[in-house]
Amino acid sequence: QEAGIMRSSCFLTNVIRVQPPGGDIKNFIAERKKDVTSQHTLIRDRYCLPVVAEGISLLQREIEMVKPNIIIALGNVSMWALTGNWGITTWRSSTLECDLPLALDRPVKVIPTFSPTLIMRQWSWRQIMIHDLRRCKRESDFPEVIHPDYKFVIRPDFETAVMYLSTLLQLVQARPTPLAIDIETRSGHIACIGIAWTKLEAICIPLMCSERVEGYWSEEEEAEIAFLLYQLLTHPNCEGLGQNFSYDAQYFWRHLHFIPKLARDTMIAQHVCFSNMLKGLDFLSSMYCEHHVYWKDDGKTWDAKTGEDQLWSYNCEDAVRTFEVDIAEQRNVDSMQLRTVHDFQQSLFLPVLRTMDKGLRVDTAKRGAFAMELLEEIAKREQWLYDVLGEQLNIKSPKQMSELFYGAFQQKPIFNRKSGGITTDDEAISRIADREPLLRPLVKVIQELRSLGVFLSTFVNAPLDVDGRMRCSFNIAGTETFRFSSSGNAFGSGLNLQNIPKGGGGPDALQLPNIRNLFIPDPGKTFFDIDLASADLRIVVWEADEPEMKAMLREGADPYTEIAKEFYHDPTITKKDPRRQTFKSFAHGTNYLGTAKGLAERLGLGVAEAEKT
Repeated sequence: QEAGIMRSSCFLTNVIRVQPPGGDIKNFIAERKKDVTSQHTLIRDRYCLPVVAEGISLLQREIEMVKPNIIIALGNVSMWALTGNWGITTWRSSTLECDLPLALDRPVKVIPTFSPTLIMRQWSWRQIMIHDLRRCKRESDFPEVIHPDYKFVIRPDFETAVMYLSTLLQLVQARPTPLAIDIETRSGHIACIGIAWTKLEAICIPLMCSERVEGYWSEEEEAEIAFLLYQLLTHPNCEGLGQNFSYDAQYFWRHLHFIPKLARDTMIAQHVCFSNMLKGLDFLSSMYCEHHVYWKDDGKTWDAKTGEDQLWSYNCEDAVRTFEVDIAEQRNVDSMQLRTVHDFQQSLFLPVLRTMDKGLRVDTAKRGAFAMELLEEIAKREQWLYDVLGEQLNIKSPKQMSELFYGAFQQKPIFNRKSGGITTDDEAISRIADREPLLRPLVKVIQELRSLGVFLSTFVNAPLDVDGRMRCSFNIAGTETFRFSSSGNAFGSGLNLQNIPKGGGGPDALQLPNIRNLFIPDPGKTFFDIDLASADLRIVVWEADEPEMKAMLREGADPYTEIAKEFYHDPTITKKDPRRQTFKSFAHGTNYLGTAKGLAERLGLGVAEAEKT
C-alpha cells in the first residue's frame, strides 16, 4: 500500500503449496550434493523433490489464467521458479521475463524483491523493498518488457576510435560536457576504457586483447589514442563521472601518466545522501536506473573462451549506468539540500588521490629486524606447544584446534552464534580458559601466536609497491560516520595505513613491536604530529551533552585517564599507562562504530578481551 499497490489488485500465490519441514526450503531443494536423494529430480540446475515440480506446474496454469502484466517475485525461490536466476540480493529490482512455457501470446514481466520474511529479519531493507514495489507499480501499467536501446561501439578499428574520440574532444572544447569513464583491468594493467556521453551511448577503447598477444593496437596507434584520451579527459570542460574512481585513477596515473578531470563520483554522491546504504554500482543502478537489469556477472564470468566482446560490452554498460545514476543522484542532492556537503566531499577526491600516490618510505632494515624478532617469538611458542602436547599443532586449522580442545581435552563445545558451527576462535578458547584454569597457559600461548602472526603477515610483511614504498587506498565513502576507510592499493600491495599499531603491552602481556617505526620520512623531510589534542573527544562530549566530561575538559583533566581509573579500579593510572592508551583506543573506536573484532586486530588483543573491555 505504501508503494501505491492495492491488495485488491493482486493475485497472491505460492510456488510450493506445502510448508517445508522447519520452514527451510533446503528440505525441498538440495543445496549440497550429499543432500540429493533418489527422489530428487533436476529442475533449472537444482535438485528438487516432486512437490517443487508440482508447485511450478500449478503456478504455470495460474499465470495463464490471470494473464498478469507483471509478476512480483517475493524471494529467491519464486524468482528462480519464474526466471531460473538465483540470488535475490543480486537480482532484486531487475525487470526480467518469465521463461516458463506459457500459453500466452506475449512475455510476462517479473520483478523480484525481498520476501516479507527476510524483511522481518533485516528491517533496514524495508525501504529498499518499497522502492522495488514502486518500480513494480509503474511497470504494471503496461505489458511490454522494455529494454534500454543501448548503442555501444566495441571492437573499433583505428579510424573509428579516432573519429569518436575527436568528436567528443570537439564537444568538450565547445562547452562543458559530462562523460562517464570506466576501466576494466587485467594483470595489473588497463584492459579497456569505456566512455559514455549519454545514458545509452558509449564506446569501449580496448588496450589488451586475448586474441592479439602484442596488444589491440600497434605502438604508433596506441600512442595517438593515448594522446587523444589525455586531451579529452583532462580538458577543463570535461565533466568526468566515475564510480569509485580513485581505483581507476590509480591505473590512469601509473600506465597513462595523467588523471582524468573528475567532476563527480557516484559512490561519493550516494555516501552524501545515504551513508548507511550500499554504494556499489549494481545497487545504485537498481535504485536509480529506469530499466534496471543486473549485469555485473558479465564481468565476473568473462574469460578468453567467451571472447573479448562480452567484457567490452560490459565495460560500456558500466559507463552508461554510471551516467544515468549520476543524473538521479544530483536530483537527490538538491532535493535533500545537501549541495554544500556534496561538493565538499567531491572536492576531497584529488588531494586524497595525491596522498595515496605519494605513499610512504619504509625502513627496510628495520622491517627485516622486526620480521626476525617476530619469527623468533613464534618459533619459541611453537616449540613450547610441541613440548607440552608432544606433537605439532597448526593453530590455523579449525579441525586440529577442535580435535585438541573438544576431543583430546573433552571440553564442552562452543558454537559460533552466527554460523551455528563449532568454533575455536579467540572468544571460545578464552571461555575455555576461564572455566578450566589448567588450560589457561595453553590458551595464552595460542592467543599470543595468533597476535604475532597478525603482526607479521598484516603489518611487517605487508607487500611493498614496485618502487619499494608503502601505499594504500583511502575510501572517502568508506564509513557511515564519514570517516575515511583504508585498505591496500589498487595493485595488491600496501595495507590499511589509518590504524598502524604502536605495539607494546603490559608487564605480563606479549610485547609487540611499534609498527609505526617502520615508516620514515623522505630525505630532507620530517614527520610531525598535527593532531589537535582531544578534538574528536570534545566534539563527541559536546554532541552528547555530557556534563561530567565537559567539566573534566574545562579543568584540563584527561577524561580517558579519569575513566580508565574507574574502569580498571586503579587510581594510580597516569596518562603514560598502557591501560589508559588501550581504553582510549576503545573509546575512540566505538565512537566510530568499531567492533570488538576490528579493535582487537588493531590493538593486538584477543577478541574475547576486546569484547569484555
